[in-house]
Amino acid sequence: MKRIVSVIFLILMSVTALAADKGAQKNDSVVSETAKLADSSQEDAKLLFWKVPRKGAARLLPDISLIGSFAGAYFRDDPVGEQGENPSRTGFNLQSIELAIQAVVDSYVRGDIFILFKEDEVEIEEAFITTLGLPANLQVRAGIMLAPVGRLNSQHVEQWDFVDQSFTNRYFLGVEGLGEIGAELSVLFPTPWFSELTFGWYQGSNEDNFNSSSKADFAYLGKWNNFFDLTEDLGLQIGLAGILGMNDTQNLTQLYVADVFLRWRPNERTGLKWQTEYFMRRRKEAVNTLVEGGLYSQLVYQFARRWEAGLRADLLGLPSEGAKQQSVSPMLTFLASEYFRLRTQYNYVNVSGGRNQHQAFLQLVFNLGPHGAHKF
Repeated sequence: MKRIVSVIFLILMSVTALAADKGAQKNDSVVSETAKLADSSQEDAKLLFWKVPRKGAARLLPDISLIGSFAGAYFRDDPVGEQGENPSRTGFNLQSIELAIQAVVDSYVRGDIFILFKEDEVEIEEAFITTLGLPANLQVRAGIMLAPVGRLNSQHVEQWDFVDQSFTNRYFLGVEGLGEIGAELSVLFPTPWFSELTFGWYQGSNEDNFNSSSKADFAYLGKWNNFFDLTEDLGLQIGLAGILGMNDTQNLTQLYVADVFLRWRPNERTGLKWQTEYFMRRRKEAVNTLVEGGLYSQLVYQFARRWEAGLRADLLGLPSEGAKQQSVSPMLTFLASEYFRLRTQYNYVNVSGGRNQHQAFLQLVFNLGPHGAHKF
């Protein structure tokens, strides 16, 4: 692993030096075009969370950042099997070290690459390009992506409001989340509020839902996302998503997700976030069809400039087919700065037919370098 890290950083240093050399040779026309793009696309960039290209040699240098997430953990019974970026054992856990490389490639596309370093492996979490100037409010994204199924699935560890993912997300999407190779087409409707419709076409390799042995079996997604400014301080986001594909029995799996997110932010010292997602899965097998559902709901309250507290509840078994489990997770976070935080959390898990579980975590997250803006 040390050798892999060294190679990656040597490559990054070489790319940076080469970009700087090329930037010095660029003529003024390129800079002029970049400035025009920045002026004409400012509002679109704000809506779709794009960065404005920089000028001169600097515009060719990507934003590079390193984000580390570590957690001390206690489990009454250690989890069995792969746990993704969630704490996996009693003791010390490296959840991930994320290397982010982000840049506007030219006036047509931007690129984002996120590489995860774990204790025993290195993986590409996301690597995709996004178009910047298609007509008719269209946008295309292609590459390795976390599919926009609900809110939490698209978030990285440093964006989580809790130390771990909700148990509901892990059950329906897998511990690694629903990440796929594919392409997405989004259209932004000309409405007074933010309204975006996304269609996705993916390889369909998620082991918990698709993973058909046939190379021709893909996964297809539809997502409608809406955001409303209710007041100057209050915003509401509502999303509906459906994704379907062939599972490992060569039959159809359909997964539907509804998410609601409410944020109240009157000032920088106070804020409230409420987030809920409901999942329903219909999995057809050789003989039976299994229909199962579940939800999680979480509330996070910032009561001081550097402090926030939260509570999350998970419920599996709505409808009653499939797994049945309930959990409650209180947490407390110290926001030392924009680049460093400490978080403590406790999970009480009630498993139907099993032993109740007690879990406790202490997490630290730090950020070196710039990091691109994330969606609301």
